[in-house]
Amino acid sequence: MSASPRPSAPADRGLNAVAGVLGRLAEAPPSATPDAADELVWTAVEQALPGLPGVAGPGVTLLRAGVPRSVRRDAARFTALEDVQYAAGVGPVPLALRERRPVQVDDAAGRAWPPYATCAAELGVRSCLVLPLSAGDEVLGTLNLYATDPDADLGVVRPVARLAADLASTALAALARQTAMAKLTEELRTALESRAVIEQAKGLLMARGKSNDEAFALLRRLSQNHNIKLREVAALVVDLGGH
Repeated sequence: MSASPRPSAPADRGLNAVAGVLGRLAEAPPSATPDAADELVWTAVEQALPGLPGVAGPGVTLLRAGVPRSVRRDAARFTALEDVQYAAGVGPVPLALRERRPVQVDDAAGRAWPPYATCAAELGVRSCLVLPLSAGDEVLGTLNLYATDPDADLGVVRPVARLAADLASTALAALARQTAMAKLTEELRTALESRAVIEQAKGLLMARGKSNDEAFALLRRLSQNHNIKLREVAALVVDLGGH
């Protein structure tokens, strides 16, 4: 049995870059912000994919509250083609997002979507490969590769692009978990602080003859009557009690 052909040298470099950059990002994601997510994916794409045969430029689409948008518009070359697809709701990017599968199209296939085909012709895009970014059942966005050479075969770089998309998805999922954990930690901290100040205010009221239940009922009534959060009412009571 003949041995499987080895990937080309550019593909080897791409694989190494993807594994190195995205692997580190997945293990230790940066600060959990939308900008961090943008930089996370773009840094990976920028370092992993240049030089791959036939790829004229990459693009990255990320979903924000279910709405697709292109990241690093200042650096990406084909965002206009992505914008057309977002506006029309048709094209390889919406299809990949909707059906959660890779989509590869050439000139002929692109004619099925007139807005896409017109813009692609204006930009000189002859084919594209769109790979979903996902975590579990959730689609996070897409990695988009574009070719301007009519003879380019993006299928050649598909294994490297698939690895890049998979590892980018892992990194984005890690970032999402970090965001959720940071939010939960902040909510718990706020809840503990609120409980502490409420208990302190109740203690001051009880020192003036109120029972535990009466003190809490008074704080709650003040909160409702003045449309102020219970914690803020308690903080006022503590502040006034200290003077």
